[in-house]
Order: sequence, then C-alpha cells, then structure tokens
Amino acid sequence: MKLGNKLQFGVTALQAGQKSSTVNADPRLIVNSTPGKFVITAPVSKAMGIAVGENVQIGNNIPNIEAAIQQQVPELVQWATENGVDLSTREGADACIKEYTVWFIVKGIPQFDGKGNPVMASERYTKEDKQKFIAANLAKLVEENRAALIERNGGEDADDETLGALINVDDIESPKYHSNTGSKTATTGSATGVGCQLNFTDTAIWNALKADLGENKEKKNRVFNVLLDEAFPAQIFNGKDYVDTTAYPLEFVADEDPIVREKKA
Repeated sequence: MKLGNKLQFGVTALQAGQKSSTVNADPRLIVNSTPGKFVITAPVSKAMGIAVGENVQIGNNIPNIEAAIQQQVPELVQWATENGVDLSTREGADACIKEYTVWFIVKGIPQFDGKGNPVMASERYTKEDKQKFIAANLAKLVEENRAALIERNGGEDADDETLGALINVDDIESPKYHSNTGSKTATTGSATGVGCQLNFTDTAIWNALKADLGENKEKKNRVFNVLLDEAFPAQIFNGKDYVDTTAYPLEFVADEDPIVREKKA
C-alpha cells in the first residue's frame, strides 16, 4: 500500500559539527536493545535540523485510524470486505490498524499551557554545579539579596564576607528553560550543532515499537529507515494550539542482534 493512502487518516504525535565516520551513514532510527533507548543517525538529525540537546518526537496515526473505523469510512469498509475482516471485532480493528499505521518522527516544538504561557522545565543542576555558581557570582548574590542575608545573620553590621558565607546550595534554583515536546537528545562524543548521531530515551514509545517482540525486546535492535524524501506536513499539539511541522515516516528494516564490544585487556 502506498504511503499516501495511509496518510489520509492524518498523524498524531504521542505524549527528543559532523564526524566524517557518520556523514555517509544511512538515515536510520534504531530502537536499541537497551530499554527506552533510541538512536538517530547523522543524516536524520541533519535533515531535520536537530542539534545536540534539542528534542525529537515520535508519533503515529493510530488514533485517527481508530476514529475512522468508528465512523465506518468507506475506504476502510472496502478494505475489510476485500480481506474478509470484520471491523466490529477487536481482531478486525487491530488488523486494520496494522495495515494503515504510519510511524513518524518530528522535531520537538515548544510547549505552552492552555493560556499560552510557556511550559518551563528545570535543568539538571547538581550540588557541585550550584557551589560553582555561588563561587563565581558571590558578590552579585550578596548585593541582590543583602536584606534577606542581613535578616538571616541577625544583625545589620555584617560585612559582605560574612553575608556571603550564609549563602548555601539550597538558595540556588536550577536554571529554567522552555520545555519542548518529545525527548531531549544527546551525543556520546564532544561534537555540537546539527548533523551528529544522536541518542534519546522514551520508554513508552520503545515498548510500543517493540510490542510484538515479547521477551526478545531487550535482545534485538529494531532498525527503521527514516524516509527523508517522503516527508509530509503534520500538525503537532503544543498544549494550546496545533502547530504545522514536517514529519518523516519510518519504514521497518530488520531486527538485528546488538553489537557486543569486547573489553580491552
């Protein structure tokens, strides 16, 4: 069946410097044997414009197909008749969903609440990170919080050194950033920018894409082609509105044994 026929049912997202060795890699999404882990190759991140640290999101059109089944859309009824499938049964509906499902990936988009306010998230900020921040910004922190520090000290005659010593890591909030849909990407190397091989984590999607593997989920890498030449327009909900974006369909390639790297003696 051609992709165009499947896409009439729409798609719904589910609620993450190049090295010469990866430039010529195939555009792939790898659902790793490690629970929740995904990898996209360099050509994918380059085509989608995803830099290290930006988000990638995976979705499908299953909710739209389920709605079309309920509405008895003529094309689905015709397909069911031609294939001897009863859409009124769970088995029949599942067969139809399997036939018309399209999985895809998109670049994550900024999230907002129902009133249009940015949804903020906290960066991972360790105790050591906060201690370094205090040391680098001590004079400014004392000046901006002098009244509170004087009250904490219990006297107005304290000097800046005394007040500075009263600042602790619990006073420092983790930096905030505008949250995006999907999962945040990272790379195992030191490269930055667009065009790197990226990894990200999404346990729910990992389980969904490997549902038929059963006990072998953690024994196989499931590999998909990312069809860069078959990109199509999609709408992704950002928490307040639907936003136009570009989606890239996935095509199953194979289930492969993970590469076991031997430890050096």
